[in-house]
Formats: sequence, C-alpha cells, structure tokens
Amino acid sequence: MQLRYRDMEWWMRRRQLPSHLRQRVLRFENQRRAAMGGQDETKLIKDLPDGIRRDIKRYLCLDLIKKVHLFHNLDDVILDNICDRVKPLIYSKGEKVFREGDPVQQMVFVVRGRIQRSQKLSRGFLATSTLEPGGFLGDELLSWCLRRPFTEQFPASTATFTCVKTTEAFVLEADHLVNITNNFRYNFVNEKLKQTLRYYSSYWRTWAAVTIQFAWRRYKIRTRGSANPVMMANGGSERRLRQFAAVFMSLRPHDHLE
Repeated sequence: MQLRYRDMEWWMRRRQLPSHLRQRVLRFENQRRAAMGGQDETKLIKDLPDGIRRDIKRYLCLDLIKKVHLFHNLDDVILDNICDRVKPLIYSKGEKVFREGDPVQQMVFVVRGRIQRSQKLSRGFLATSTLEPGGFLGDELLSWCLRRPFTEQFPASTATFTCVKTTEAFVLEADHLVNITNNFRYNFVNEKLKQTLRYYSSYWRTWAAVTIQFAWRRYKIRTRGSANPVMMANGGSERRLRQFAAVFMSLRPHDHLE
C-alpha cells in the first residue's frame, strides 16, 4: 500500500494532474489504507484455491452482507456466491457513486456511511432521500438481470447518488449479478424478495411518496371543496404535484417485476 501510494504520487506529478484532482486521489488512498489496515485483502487471496478463498471471503463478508435487507431471506448457498464475488470499495465524502442517466453496471451495498439520492423533477425541483447502512443502490441492475427477454443494454440510473460522508460499501459487478440470478433465478422471483426490493428501493419510495401526496391532496379537495381559500392559494403546488404524479404513475419503476 505504501508503494502504491508513492507510485500514485509520482504518476500524478508526471501527468501534471491539477491539484484538486491530486487531493481527491490522495484522500481516497488515505481512507482506503485506513479502512483496510494497510493491506489489499483482495489481492492477497486471489491466487488461493477456490475453496480456501471462498471460505475466507465468507468469514470476512457474510456478517456485513447479511446487514443488507435485500439478502435477509436468501439461502446460504446464494450468500456464499455473493460473498465470493463482491469487492470492498471506499467512497470519499462528496464523491458521486452514480449520476442520473449514466448506465448502471454494478450494485452498491452500503456498509458504513451515508449516501444522498437526488432525482430531477420538472421545473428544477429535486426529489431527495438518504441511504443509510444496510441500504443499496443500483436496483435497476437487478431488475435488468431478471427481465425477459434479456437485453444487452445496461439500464440508466434514475438518480444521482452522492456520498454525504466517507462511505464503505460492497460492490457486485453486472456480470457477477447476471451469473448469480441465472443460477438461482427461482429465489429472485419470489414475492417476498419483490416486496423487499420495493420497500428498500429509493426509487420506489420516491414514487410512492408522490403518489400518496397526490392522493391526499385529492382527498382534501373532495372533502373540503375546491372553493376553500387555502386550496385556491395552493393551486400552483397542486398543479405541480399533478405533473409529478403523472410522470411517476405513467411508468411504474421496475414494472416487469409485477
């Protein structure tokens, strides 16, 4: 790790990277070194026999993987396969994990830290929420893996995810997720997993919040009357909410999981 740090500094000077990029790289390297105790565990065990490597990764990762709500009801065999394929990553404060519209090529499971989700709505409004430890992002990729007929094009991220503080996470790449869902498809199409995915998905929560607010506004208008002066004063917000609801209700998130 010390040699890597030195080589990184030398490379950045040779390539004449601007100072703000150098600072971001060095800050990441320091945080990564502190989190991993000065060793890159992935490289240390990659050349070990499959059985030894799998058991080591299970010992290191299983308790943390089980903290992810999406995995609570999966079999031990599937959890072993997930442990064997995930890799640890560190994200510095202010770093963007995904940007809205970018192709999603991995699922990220938050172990420590906090990530803010922001999604653009019409007229410059933003829908925001926060992912805590145990949460995950990139659920569009899981839906993509289960879609039939299968398409090669990666799904687009529905929001921008920014680290509020230094965040430790596990990452599952798209090709590994495809392999796991194909081998254990019967586990990933059950109703309990669908409900868990929806409950903890930040996109589903945003969609549900807008729909509930829209229904509540309609209820108040119906029970109190449209002539109510408060309702008249809130006419602009009512129209905006109708627009938001129309956008979210026109295409439900991950509709093929119905």
